[in-house]
Amino acid sequence: MRKKLLLHICCAPDAAYIPDMLADEWDVTCFFYNPNIFPSDEHDKRAAEMKRLAQEKGYKLVSPDYQPDRFHDWADEYLYQPEKAGRCSRCYHMRLEETARYAADHGFDAFASVLTVSPHKSVDRVNRIGNRVADQVAITYLESDFKKQGGFQKSVDEARQHDLYRQDYCGCESSLRYREMFKAVVSQEQVALVRGDTVGIHDVREFRKWLDRNSQASGFLFYGDKPTRAVFREAYAERILLEPSDQVDWRERILLKKKIRVLKMKLNQVSSREMFLDPM
Repeated sequence: MRKKLLLHICCAPDAAYIPDMLADEWDVTCFFYNPNIFPSDEHDKRAAEMKRLAQEKGYKLVSPDYQPDRFHDWADEYLYQPEKAGRCSRCYHMRLEETARYAADHGFDAFASVLTVSPHKSVDRVNRIGNRVADQVAITYLESDFKKQGGFQKSVDEARQHDLYRQDYCGCESSLRYREMFKAVVSQEQVALVRGDTVGIHDVREFRKWLDRNSQASGFLFYGDKPTRAVFREAYAERILLEPSDQVDWRERILLKKKIRVLKMKLNQVSSREMFLDPM
């Protein structure tokens, strides 16, 4: 008799292949729990696509009530952080914890998540959080890297066969905002990559003025020392992509691959701090 596995599902495209792959060894039930998704009609659209996929492929599916307020309360202090920062870890933790608790309460032998099929997610981070939650709840977590051996492409191909809706942002309000900002960036003929050791609110505002003067919708501001929450909030409000300096080269490669000109600058080229110096 196969053991029972509760598989957390983040969206139908990522679930198009993995339950079938696991079915030889496990009795799989899909668990669509994503209170992070914003807005509500986007959540409902993704949930409906997962329900359709489950019906077409014969998957068992559990889809708990949508709880956006719970996610907002959980992640509010991380709202303005860049993508892949602390907000994402808390989001993974919340969804995996709920999956683990449901699995433990309903007689499952283990739980897992399709999150690791995405090339945009850190496998180590997801598995680390999954194991931590498993220890807390006292149930087995099935470690995975589902994108291995062509797993991601297989899920893409299967999703196309079922004509599944594929979203272009992860899910939360912040990821939607950052996706919109990135789209604005790559629609430009030239993008500014500005680097500074320490970035403050004044620097963010001055960069915004520079962008406006040069008819730029957005740009990248890279920091060495992690800014305060107020600085992240300001960048978010001003629609500026604020990221750690170790991502400069990676961003440059992406832009050049898209045949977009890159203008690399130092922070003092767009923001003067002389006004803060004591003339005496």
